[in-house]
Amino acid sequence: MNVHALTRKEKRALSARGAKLYGIGGDSAVSLFQAYQCLKVGNLAEACQLVLPLTKSVPENPHAWIVLGLAALNRREGQTAKAFFSKAAESAPKSVDVITGLAKAHFFCAEPDEAVAKMEEAFAAGNTEVELMVLYLSVMELFDRVPAAAKVLEPLMDKVKSVELSRTVGVKLAECESYKEAGLWLDRAHRIAPESELGRLAAASACFQRGEMAEAEARARELLAEGVNDREDALMTLIGALRFQSKHDEVLALAEGHVFSDPVMHGRARAFVANAYHDLGLRAEARQAYLEAMQSASEERSIARAYGAFCFGHGEYDEGVPHYLKRLPESYRRTVPVENASAENLEREKRLYVMSEQGVGDQLALLTLVRLLPELKGREIVFVADRRESVLLLGNALGISVVTKGDFKLHGMGVSRQQIVALGDLVRLLPGQPADARQGGYLAPRADAVSELRARYRSLAGDRPIFGMAWAARGLIGTLRSVDLAEMVGILPPNAFVVSLQYGDTDAEIAAARAARPDVEIHCDPLVDQMADLAAFAAQCAAVDRIVTIDNTTAHVCGALGHPETHMLVPEGAECMWYWGAEVRQDPWYGVLKLHRQAKVGDWSASFASVREALAG
Repeated sequence: MNVHALTRKEKRALSARGAKLYGIGGDSAVSLFQAYQCLKVGNLAEACQLVLPLTKSVPENPHAWIVLGLAALNRREGQTAKAFFSKAAESAPKSVDVITGLAKAHFFCAEPDEAVAKMEEAFAAGNTEVELMVLYLSVMELFDRVPAAAKVLEPLMDKVKSVELSRTVGVKLAECESYKEAGLWLDRAHRIAPESELGRLAAASACFQRGEMAEAEARARELLAEGVNDREDALMTLIGALRFQSKHDEVLALAEGHVFSDPVMHGRARAFVANAYHDLGLRAEARQAYLEAMQSASEERSIARAYGAFCFGHGEYDEGVPHYLKRLPESYRRTVPVENASAENLEREKRLYVMSEQGVGDQLALLTLVRLLPELKGREIVFVADRRESVLLLGNALGISVVTKGDFKLHGMGVSRQQIVALGDLVRLLPGQPADARQGGYLAPRADAVSELRARYRSLAGDRPIFGMAWAARGLIGTLRSVDLAEMVGILPPNAFVVSLQYGDTDAEIAAARAARPDVEIHCDPLVDQMADLAAFAAQCAAVDRIVTIDNTTAHVCGALGHPETHMLVPEGAECMWYWGAEVRQDPWYGVLKLHRQAKVGDWSASFASVREALAG
């Protein structure tokens, strides 16, 4: 229907309602209504003609400017749209339409910071436009800030109920290794449309992100058997679930037997193939699969990092370094260039700000590389970290000072760009350096805290030795490193006293362990929470006689402490972190941990037997 074809009655009605609809009545209200109708059908020129007179007769009314701004956005004319919406904002600064228009205008003007700020303002003002949310997520992904975007979008989901958006957020969170949050978003997508293909794909992926591999496998197989349209998504979930269950032959058969149409999917499949070959001890085949994965999925930073770590684990630092350096996004590199860790820059700068990255365990491990920095008289090294890490590092033997990220942002205006180095970039110092150059403990826990904890534990243990135990790395990434506590306590001598060093909800695991070993006393200290106070946790580790742990934060804290009696259970194959090398029994990284390796992927019996023998001695 022609937008001008309004009856007199309709025009009178619009004129009467104009004050409520547009803050203006009469013929002006009719013109605005018709202009908005023109926009809906793509008639941009006529919409602009209808409102141009109003910009002169009633310039204080925002709607004419909004129409002009929307028309400019349709033509992707960012600067023009920004000018029109800015005029509208003079009289209607809190209008959702105005704020949204400015957000999109900033986007088209390639002003991402301003676009993100306005998008968030629009959401807070009540915008529930899925298109804007997708745009916001894409911009935040460029800045490697998907978890922050998810927190902004989460309150809006009850209103939006979009299975596509919820699944997309979940997938993006998984790609940046926020596995727990990814699972929650994927579950949300399934709840929105439980019988739809997207909902069921999301449910299978959610199981995978939570580490429920048998369930993920079952759901993916069911979808594939039914002829799901997005076959490659279901196939990738199945391949991943099989890999984490050490079903290597099936991983290889599925990955080799399917020709992927998406090069990124092909690259990820080749990465799982590399994991499988690595687990099987086929090093040459694993290397080739990694190289193929990187060639296919050239933008996948996680694959390059994994190959770099694979090389490091076999002592091939020259080969691994260039790939490991690709782990960070371009948005980060604009602020912290990889060149800042070059030998020339490190030999020149008398003050370095080393930026924390990755998890606490990796940070503790990588900080030892500070010892490899070229000597420079009077050099100052400042580690920029979270607050709980800054307290942990007080009095450290590395000679570094620590500032929190918040303080650095507040006072860092005088810092030159060349002074900022990403912590992981210090791997450039590894080639040609002997292992003992980086080894040795460096944490200095408070002596009074250690004494108080030790006295308290001694009063509970009596004359029994005090053991510390940590057995789980929560989430997807720790699936193959974790062990069953009920089995783990089997290695302890009779009537042992154990202090739990495990974070998270441990009630069920400890109850099962107590049932398996009624003679073993397991103590959970309510005064120490490693998630809130890493300094107190370090003192707790220092206060116990002997520690048995998997490869998690506990192992790295003990290594950084130089704890003399720490026994670590090390997985075989791809899940063995590169710090521990491929075969040695003595810790090659800190030089103090005692490593007890699996003889076969997924089988901890040899590791348990080795620790039992060591503890008996």
